Formats: sequence, structure tokens, C-alpha cells
Amino acid sequence: LFVHDLESPIASIKYLLRLLEEGKLDSRKETHQRLISSSKVALLRAESIIYDIMAVAKAGEQGLPVSLTTLNPVPIIEEAVTMISGASSERNIKVNAEVRTDCPEVSADASLLKRALDNLLYNALRHTPENGAIDVYIQIETESVFVNVKDSGPGLGEIDQEKLFEKYGQLDLRSGGKHRGVGLGLYFCKLAATGMGGTIIADDHPDGGAVFTLRLKKSGGN
Repeated sequence: LFVHDLESPIASIKYLLRLLEEGKLDSRKETHQRLISSSKVALLRAESIIYDIMAVAKAGEQGLPVSLTTLNPVPIIEEAVTMISGASSERNIKVNAEVRTDCPEVSADASLLKRALDNLLYNALRHTPENGAIDVYIQIETESVFVNVKDSGPGLGEIDQEKLFEKYGQLDLRSGGKHRGVGLGLYFCKLAATGMGGTIIADDHPDGGAVFTLRLKKSGGN
């Protein structure tokens, strides 16, 4: 399970190193410039996956360590979208992030929120076809702020949505030919959401594709 998710980023880095070792890397070539850029993204993604594995392994019965603060989620959303821009550009996938100046502050852990959004965006990227789009948008209710990540893939269909967020649920889905996640990423998202006092759900979107919704508590909310 873990090796499968690391294969892609490691392959990009190995190819770049081979070109460098053979003296064939030419940073003036546009194709090689893109390779360098994508390898940087791949390295960050591999680091991210390893972080998830370590965090989940340490979580145990107590869950993830959480340090709640009052923050505006918009800058963190924008940072997560920027981090995925290299990978999305490679496949000509547009990431549309709604910027809301009226977004209230929430109670959250900045690091966990960024990691959760990173996982949701890469999950959306994996299931969005080339030339497709990913939409990130916010909904505001009385006590909660909802951060939605919508892909333009085939949707969830008959997938058991509960298994999406289970620790070993992805193994069952993969064995049944219904893989719809990024290794332990979605399980990490569930732990992060729960630790911050929120929730995470997935559903088919009325306009097609799947949408993953992270609910955060407004600061001072119950």
C-alpha cells in the first residue's frame, strides 16, 4: 500500500538523477526545466506521504497530537493550492480556488489543516482526467465553515464511503478494483478533522465528480 503511493514521486526523482549522472541534464531545455520542477514537487509529495505514515503510526488510540489556534483558513487553502500547482500543470488540470474575504476564523491546527488539504487536493488530482478541473470552495454556516474539494472524475459510484476513511479501507477497495484514495491520506484527514473538532465526508457532486468536505468549527463555536 505505502510503496504503491511512493512509486510515482520516486520514479520522477530517479529519472532526474539518472540524467544528471549521465551528464545529459540541460537546464536550458524546456522539457528538462519541467522535469526539475516536477521532481521538486515529487520530492515534497514523497515527504508528505512519509509524514502521513509516521503520523498515523504514532497516533494510536490517542489520535494525532493537536495544537488548536484561532486562524483564517483561506491563506492555508491558498498555500495548499500553490503547492499542487506544479503537479496540476503537468496534466493541464486547472485548480480553481474560491477566495472569500468574508470567511470567519476557525478553531484549527494550522499544520494539520494544511496536511489534510494537501491530501484532499492530491486525491482530487489523481481522479481528475487530463484537461479537467478541481474546485476548492468554502461554505459558511452558523457554527461551521465547510471547505470543499471537488474533482471532475467519475465520482464515487457504489464505493462504500465509510471505507474511504478507514485505516485499512483502501486495501479493501483496491482489492475490489474500486480504489478511490491516496494510501493513508484519507485516514489521516479523518484523524485531523476529528482532532480539530470537525468532520470529513465524501459524496458525489450533482454536477459530476466527487466532493470531499472538511467541516471546521468557527472560533468560539460549540
